[in-house]
Amino acid sequence: MREKLAELLVDVREPGNVSHWLRLDSTNIWISDGDTLGKLHFDPYDNILAMVKGRKELILFDPFNNENLYESHIQEANLKFDLDAGKFIRRGLQDTTSIVMSPVNISNMNLERFPLFARARPVRCVIGEGDALLLPAFWWHEVQSSPASPDQLINIAVNFWYHPLFSKPFPCSACGLRYNNMYDNLLQTL
Repeated sequence: MREKLAELLVDVREPGNVSHWLRLDSTNIWISDGDTLGKLHFDPYDNILAMVKGRKELILFDPFNNENLYESHIQEANLKFDLDAGKFIRRGLQDTTSIVMSPVNISNMNLERFPLFARARPVRCVIGEGDALLLPAFWWHEVQSSPASPDQLINIAVNFWYHPLFSKPFPCSACGLRYNNMYDNLLQTL
């Protein structure tokens, strides 16, 4: 984002003194008409999600009982865009995965198919313009975006992804979180 949207960075700055504690990996901007749903997943980064326009409702689940959420890994496809046909063509699947999703549809739960989900305990929060949410790595979340208003069909958010303070082998649904030794210097300063 820094190279592509340099003029936007005047309005979007890394929050507070976070850079003194955590190491920034990337900055992402999310723009939509405000009617989008990010299905239940987790990211392997500590994340500060900042709302610029519109709002987001998040349903969060802690990362300590992944079996309740049926952690699944999706292989990414190798795509090529065919200019003549005007469409993407799948050339195969990658050997590795970086997408983690839950097959559970939390808005229409099927407890016969996913009985362990009954033990999951959601935390709900809403963030609006000017709000920011710290979302630790590996916390499960589903995100419903809403427009700024009925006559302003736009939703803009920025997230700052940091190398996680706690990490885990990936992909590994049974592996627990462990301290990331990248931050040994942080412990020495406390």
